[in-house]
Amino acid sequence: MNAEPRLARVAAAIADPTRARVLARLLDGRLHTAGELATHAGVSAATMSAHLKLLVDEGLAKVRPQGRHRYFGLADGDVAHALEALLRVADGRDAGPSADLKRWQKPAMRGLRHARSCYGHLAGELGVRWRETLLANGWVTATPDGRYEVSAAGHEALAALMPEGAACEGRALYDCVDWSERRDHFAGPLAVAWLEAMVSRGWVRRVGESRALALTPPGVQALMNGLLARPVG
Repeated sequence: MNAEPRLARVAAAIADPTRARVLARLLDGRLHTAGELATHAGVSAATMSAHLKLLVDEGLAKVRPQGRHRYFGLADGDVAHALEALLRVADGRDAGPSADLKRWQKPAMRGLRHARSCYGHLAGELGVRWRETLLANGWVTATPDGRYEVSAAGHEALAALMPEGAACEGRALYDCVDWSERRDHFAGPLAVAWLEAMVSRGWVRRVGESRALALTPPGVQALMNGLLARPVG
């Protein structure tokens, strides 16, 4: 089957400025009502309803009815990774590496670069450092076929930090190229559980309506104790 018509439809769905704004908002990994998304995008409820229907129909978004409300989120991790890749491409087309560096040094972007949510898992400098910490501590090991396995030491260490029942088997972790750092951070069910644990423990807090995350004083203490990440250097 020729995939080109399908690719063209998906590309067209993303290309609309309002829908692009909605998809970028949904990259935070949370579910949002149509009203919240309409307010965020600055359009009417009827207009947002039409946009969301198209995103759902094209497999870019999902809808979850609950009571009188309908909540919308990204369809899956593949969509999130595709959007992050498009963000990297868009940044790279601006004016080269030096312009990209200057962009991330702007006050409005520093918070996003330091730590942010990427479809429910930790991204930015802190996300890259967490991946490096897991590997340096031997809590996670890479397999010859490019997968990652949680070691016995990792199971013991993470059991004290993760929510009960957090997935540590199968494709629990996999690489995701970071938008700002151009290095890998970890995605997958275990990475999502880790960010949830950080939020619930009060180590990080969400910053307004953006994807940015801020370390709290207890989070800084956890960082110093080596629980979150070791310094990159």
